[in-house]
Amino acid sequence: MATGLILVLIVGALGYLGTIYTSPALILLSICCGVMLFLGYGYILYMMLRVKCRIQIPIVMAEQEEGVMICAVTENRSRLPLPKVVYRIDYQNSFGRKKRKLSIQTAADAKSSSRMSVEVAVKSSGNYTFRLVRVRFYGLLGIGYLTRYVRYEERLSIMPKITPVMIEAGLASRYFQGEAEVYDDKTGGDDVSEVFQIRSFQPGDKIQNIHWKLSAKEDELMVRENSLPMGCPVVILLDISGGQKETEKQRNHFFEMVISISFGLVEKQCPHYIAWYDEKEHDLIRVRVDTEEKVYYFILLLYGAVQSREKMDIALLYQEKYRGETAVTKIEMNLSGKLIVAGTEIEDFAKAEIRV
Repeated sequence: MATGLILVLIVGALGYLGTIYTSPALILLSICCGVMLFLGYGYILYMMLRVKCRIQIPIVMAEQEEGVMICAVTENRSRLPLPKVVYRIDYQNSFGRKKRKLSIQTAADAKSSSRMSVEVAVKSSGNYTFRLVRVRFYGLLGIGYLTRYVRYEERLSIMPKITPVMIEAGLASRYFQGEAEVYDDKTGGDDVSEVFQIRSFQPGDKIQNIHWKLSAKEDELMVRENSLPMGCPVVILLDISGGQKETEKQRNHFFEMVISISFGLVEKQCPHYIAWYDEKEHDLIRVRVDTEEKVYYFILLLYGAVQSREKMDIALLYQEKYRGETAVTKIEMNLSGKLIVAGTEIEDFAKAEIRV
């Protein structure tokens, strides 16, 4: 816009000087420049109406410092070429405060679509939003331009680095039989609320487990075998509430620590709960993790959480919401990188042996 104003002032100055000094040449030059300026910006305005602009990210998930291609897609529906168009893209981590900028310059032939990609290496883990905020359309000479403000978004999840963790699961965790909504599909147990299977009576079976109605129908004693609940002996509490003033390095360490310990517990076949407070839901969110797929599932949920501005006592909130539930080990973490296992603070999770 500043360039256009300068050009208008130049044309006006030429006309003014031509009038003062009664110079037909300056007046003619002023008229010619005015016509060219009018046609030039008319051309740009026409192209703005006939060109569609958007951004595209070919993947939805990547690892830290992995090159990700950000593509600017320009669809020219007119019969005229577009010599130059500049995309302005802002991107930001959902847990971060710093907004970064990216520019992509491209062009498009008549009646065609063009794609220009730029590689971006994102260093911090988290959920990123890439916003196309404005597009500048330039004329044939590349001097003047007009700006179209747009709002087009693409999202990208950057997974944290997974570090091997030494985890030792004790007998209490391996044979934990707390309450759960998930039951073992291979072994029976003592939970009368869920039937594991109905089978023939065997010596040692309790009389109260006999299914009398079915036994009369089958003309033999049939027993109702109860299910074995697969409780979670470990609870991981994540403090992502505001007021911690964590650095980007500490935040990366936090996500690396969370996913590494969760993966380590899954490898030890130790199911666990992970809980955090989400300001958007105004509630404590809890996810049961017992497979690798569930690890990635909870990380994506955590990335989408909204931080509360006030400091929250996650342990107290968990105790109030899940009153009566028991666990063998409680693990607490916060965005500043603090790790507490069963009341003991651990300095370096990658070197320490975590016993649950």
